[in-house]
Amino acid sequence: MSWYVYLHLLHLFTIWFGPNRTLTMALGNQTDHLALLQFKQLISSDPYGILDSWNSSTHFCKWNGIICGPKHQRVTNLKLQGYKLHGSISPYIGNLSQMRYLNLGNNSFNGNIPQELGRLSKLRYLLLLNNSLVGEFPINLTKCYELKTIDLEGNKFIGKLPSQIGSLQKLQNFFIERNNLSGKIPPSIGNLSSLAILSIGYNNLMGNIPQEMCFLKQLWAIAMDVNKLSGTFPSCLYNMTSLQVISVAVNSFSGSLPPNMFHTLPNLQYFTVGSNQFLGPIPTSISNASSLTLFEIGDNHFVGQVPSLGKLKDLYLLNLEMNILGDNSTIDLEFLKSLTNCSKLQSLSLTNNNFGGSLQNSIGNLSTTLSQLKIGVNQISGQIPIELGNLISLRQLTWKIIIWKE
Repeated sequence: MSWYVYLHLLHLFTIWFGPNRTLTMALGNQTDHLALLQFKQLISSDPYGILDSWNSSTHFCKWNGIICGPKHQRVTNLKLQGYKLHGSISPYIGNLSQMRYLNLGNNSFNGNIPQELGRLSKLRYLLLLNNSLVGEFPINLTKCYELKTIDLEGNKFIGKLPSQIGSLQKLQNFFIERNNLSGKIPPSIGNLSSLAILSIGYNNLMGNIPQEMCFLKQLWAIAMDVNKLSGTFPSCLYNMTSLQVISVAVNSFSGSLPPNMFHTLPNLQYFTVGSNQFLGPIPTSISNASSLTLFEIGDNHFVGQVPSLGKLKDLYLLNLEMNILGDNSTIDLEFLKSLTNCSKLQSLSLTNNNFGGSLQNSIGNLSTTLSQLKIGVNQISGQIPIELGNLISLRQLTWKIIIWKE
């Protein structure tokens, strides 16, 4: 092919296809440019001057907080977290059609999340944590099917979680704690087949945990502290081998813990169910919970003897206070000997139970990292072991209303 023919064909190709492609890119760039300027207009305070670079002297892809795709120069990331920005979120942000990552966390944005955000079909990460956003959970967000992370914690959202939340089947991390949400957890949450972290604590959610949560095979963290949830745990959750965190303190959950739960939850690291209405004994299977680092069951109705805990090598907090553990017998504190193998233990609370017997000299062999020891309001008798002085990191020692006898 001659150079003349080649150039002629190239010219024809440019005529047929080039201008449309160039025009599309130009329009996209202009749309992004205008959307960012509209966003800036609704910022009432910018104490760090982070948006000073947002002017016509430089291309918007070089503005602070902006990342563009290398090919088409369209906005893919908007990252303005932690700059103490005041204002509201412009609805024009919905015109940034190529955006994958939006982080406006740790600022002072107010008002509603604009429904136009639901047009961001490629959005994968939405981080609006720790602002002053209000209103109900925006249903249009459930149309952003590519979302992997939603973090709306620390705002002022009200109302119920919409049933449409179940449409986000790629969602892996859902943080919406510390808001004012009410109502029940929608059963459609069981459709979030990719969900790994569910953090919905510090709201006003009520009712039972839906059985549909049993379908969440990727789930490894459940955080539901400080709500008004009630009923018993779905038994399937105790068989979810992926779970590493169960944190449901300050609710009204009831029922007993399955005897084999620490066999069926081999990866459990963090278990806190304080201030509920659980009852029955501590499962003896806890003796094999080698991954456990925090075990907090205070302010419930647990009874019986505390099993051996010597295999919990990584345990750093053990809170058994305000239960009905022990039966005022000489063997009640035998488990303390096993705790001498827990070299990382920092906090131990046994107050307000029915422990009897006396403190053995082996208490001085507890971890030298132990800084808090609370053993008051029990039926413990005898002398204070001099070996207690071996606990060189001890900062708080509470033994109120212990009966000391010579």
